[in-house]
Amino acid sequence: MYNHMGSDPLVGTLFGGRYLINFLIAKGGMGNIYQVNDIRTGRIVALKMLRSEFSADQIVVHRFEREVDAVACLKHPNICQLFESGCTIEGIHYFTMEYLVGKPLDQVLREEQVLEPEKAVNYIIQTASALCDAHNHGVIHRDLKPANIFIVHQEDEEDFIKVLDFGVAKVDDDVQQVQEKLTRAGSTLGTPYYMSPEQIQGLSVDGRTDVYALGVILWECLFGRPPFVGRNLLEIFDAAINDKLPKLPKPYRIIPFWKKVYRILAKALEKNREQRYSSMKDFLRALETLNVPYPKAYRISESTPKSLPSLNVVQQLHKVSPLKMVIFGTIAILLLGAVIGVVVYCVDEPVEIPAQRFDTYKFFSDVPAQVIVNNSVLGTTPVSADLSYSVPFTIKFAARDIPEFDVTIRELSESVTGYAVNLAPRRVERPMAYVETVPPGADVFVNGVHYPLQTPCNIALISPTEVLLEFRHEGYRSEVIHVIPNGGDIKVRTNLFRP
Repeated sequence: MYNHMGSDPLVGTLFGGRYLINFLIAKGGMGNIYQVNDIRTGRIVALKMLRSEFSADQIVVHRFEREVDAVACLKHPNICQLFESGCTIEGIHYFTMEYLVGKPLDQVLREEQVLEPEKAVNYIIQTASALCDAHNHGVIHRDLKPANIFIVHQEDEEDFIKVLDFGVAKVDDDVQQVQEKLTRAGSTLGTPYYMSPEQIQGLSVDGRTDVYALGVILWECLFGRPPFVGRNLLEIFDAAINDKLPKLPKPYRIIPFWKKVYRILAKALEKNREQRYSSMKDFLRALETLNVPYPKAYRISESTPKSLPSLNVVQQLHKVSPLKMVIFGTIAILLLGAVIGVVVYCVDEPVEIPAQRFDTYKFFSDVPAQVIVNNSVLGTTPVSADLSYSVPFTIKFAARDIPEFDVTIRELSESVTGYAVNLAPRRVERPMAYVETVPPGADVFVNGVHYPLQTPCNIALISPTEVLLEFRHEGYRSEVIHVIPNGGDIKVRTNLFRP
């Protein structure tokens, strides 16, 4: 894929002899996350690595390894899956996980302020389902917040949740001394608005800490802000410890459904955890009494576990007037968020996972650009994604301070597997394509004509406007990249997939 060397020195390098780094996704306090190609499997994954300056810090290394240990045992479909972990000969710790295309819940809330009840409930149910599974394996998240709830687009589900970042998770067999050291090292074990009173006071935590955080998130989804706020950190903490839960808005107080929702949330957000729901499972069961329909994104087997009562779902919202419906639905979401956390905690049957497609299209550009199809952002180049749109449709490449470039697709060709666009070309008389594949040694075809070249190589383009470059390598799928150089040189670096 494209090598944006200016954005990060590791982009374009082969990490650990296995992972070709495509671009930087995010920077964290201790490590960076990259989109990479696993050259052994041909799969695009995310790679999280501990920055070299922390490699000798045993406290930081232990926290990084704890995230690996916490996630390795969790296989729930709503938890971002870990694939492989290790340490390079240079001493850099890393792990790889699913590469997700979508947006975090905090971004959605910034854009929409509040969510429609059905959508909010859907998100919270899936999140809680994942947390139940984590609790069942002895893992408490401890840092639940909208930024760690990621909304991805699956083939069969429009909004599929993935829970992220177990970096401050508590595992039951942690040594207390190490816990204290990590706290002293300055790690924020939680995020202010979503921290429970016991976290703020430095007390031990358990599953009820996650119940509290999930209740806060659901409240925010429904009402546009957390229940306890302040002008600074001290005020936020003081409100969480001492202030009463805000009252239900007046229009909602006369509706039995909302009153019931409020009672459930009030219990989930109790200051004293002994008065909270004793587990996610109990929280879920309370939410079940609302008889709110479960979204299609969460499905359980017809064989319901004995520890979980059958879900007898009855849709009652249609019985209310339109005005009451709005109010009714909003609170429903609040409750449902809590319910989800309890559901999977005791589910023995696996949740169905939508089938994944690996027959994807690749998108390249000379500068990082968003790829947008029908107003849906697929990601930032270089990126891979499915194209399942009805033709004709337009692929838009949008980069900062550069005019957008559109490619109209009037029919999908089974041979074309990617698009490369030069958005800010330095125009030359004879454009060149600099081509590299992983693995190297692929035969090169230009507009169907076999050139006596193998990758990596430079190709003089016969057209300054567009050309089809094909790469064929024994044991790998052939790739045809539709290249639009716009009168300038262009560079394509791609990983070939196995059949």
